[in-house]
Amino acid sequence: MIYFKSTQQRRTKNNFSPEEKMTMIQEYLTTDVSMSEMTRKYHIGHSSIPRWMANFGIPMPERVLPSNVMVQQNEKQTSAITVESLESQLKLLQAELEREKLRNLALNTMIDVAEEELHIDIRKKAGAKQ
Repeated sequence: MIYFKSTQQRRTKNNFSPEEKMTMIQEYLTTDVSMSEMTRKYHIGHSSIPRWMANFGIPMPERVLPSNVMVQQNEKQTSAITVESLESQLKLLQAELEREKLRNLALNTMIDVAEEELHIDIRKKAGAKQ
C-alpha cells in the first residue's frame, strides 16, 4: 500500500496517475536509491519504472560510478562523442521537421484547391455536430 498526499486515499491497486509516476521517476533519477529499493518502497514491479520511463520518453541512466581518473577521462571522451552525435541527430530532426512542414503546406494547398474546384467542404468546421 502507498499513501500519496495528492490523492489523500490509500491505494489497493497500483493505479498511479502520471504525476505520481513522474514523481517516482524523478526520485529514482535524482537520488542514489536503487531500483530494488524503489520497488520495495512503492510496492511496484521491478519493470514498472523502466516501462514508465520508456512511455514518457526518458532514457534509462547508466548507474556505473567511476572509481578512478582513467574512467573519468574515458567518460569525458564519450560525452564529447555523445555531444557530437546529439548535434548530428538534432540536424537530422530539423531537416525532418522542415520536410514535414513542406508536406503539411502541400496537403493544405491540395485541400484548398479541392474545396475550391469541387465545391465540397473537406475540413471539419469548428463546433460542428458529428
